[in-house]
Amino acid sequence: MEGFLFIEPHTPNVGIVMRVKGLLHREKSGFQEIEVIDTYEFDKVLLLSGKVMLTERDEYIYHEMLIHPAMLSHSSPKDIVIIGGGDGFSVREVLKYDVDRVSLVEIDERVTAVSRKIFGCPWLSDPRVKIYYEDGAKWIKKTDKADIIFVDSTDPEGSALSLAKKEFLSRCKEVLGDRGIFIAQSQSPFYDREFIKNQIKTLRSLFRSVQLYLAPIPTYPGGIWSFLIASQRSPAIFRPPPPLLKYYTSEIHTGAFALPQGLKEFLNTPL
Repeated sequence: MEGFLFIEPHTPNVGIVMRVKGLLHREKSGFQEIEVIDTYEFDKVLLLSGKVMLTERDEYIYHEMLIHPAMLSHSSPKDIVIIGGGDGFSVREVLKYDVDRVSLVEIDERVTAVSRKIFGCPWLSDPRVKIYYEDGAKWIKKTDKADIIFVDSTDPEGSALSLAKKEFLSRCKEVLGDRGIFIAQSQSPFYDREFIKNQIKTLRSLFRSVQLYLAPIPTYPGGIWSFLIASQRSPAIFRPPPPLLKYYTSEIHTGAFALPQGLKEFLNTPL
């Protein structure tokens, strides 16, 4: 199979193509097809239902930009929830802080098993980490508090669709209280603007401060990805970033919230 092409369509007319050295893993779980391919340009790549979830070459950008803005904007984050992200790389970033507990809530146990097998993920064995193989929208109803909730989900379809609904977001607000922070990946600002606008509207009905920020992810649709951070106050950095990060800096934190004019105008128009 050496040298075959992997193609992920982003629209009917556009997509990403990678030349592949070989197939490292393929299985169909109860929820989706899970594959890992070894590529020439992006090294090992995790695919879920034919879509790129992470690559060894650029995953650090996504995971640092998902995790560190919220971790640095909370005065004392100790109790962390990650919903989705069964590959475990978001947990790696959270454990760069002095936290007490990390609850990883992943609906598909096989995603975590494959990630451990292929990528190692020794941080998932940290005693502060507890993994729950459950639907995040159901799990959140059973927990009572958290300092930060991260939603590191797949695209808002299928089992992940419930994580974008107001019922789930309202419960997250209750769990977080007045000092907590909610943060979620929110798709491509090029292809998914309507989804982003709707999420902002829903979050603003629940939280006083809702902000969108961006980061370049070469292998995600459009090459730029968006994140939404919501709390009862505007995010401000409380401390310097941890050492040895590969992308995130305090300067990038500030710049990531500066949105292109066309996107700002779109988001400010009525639904």
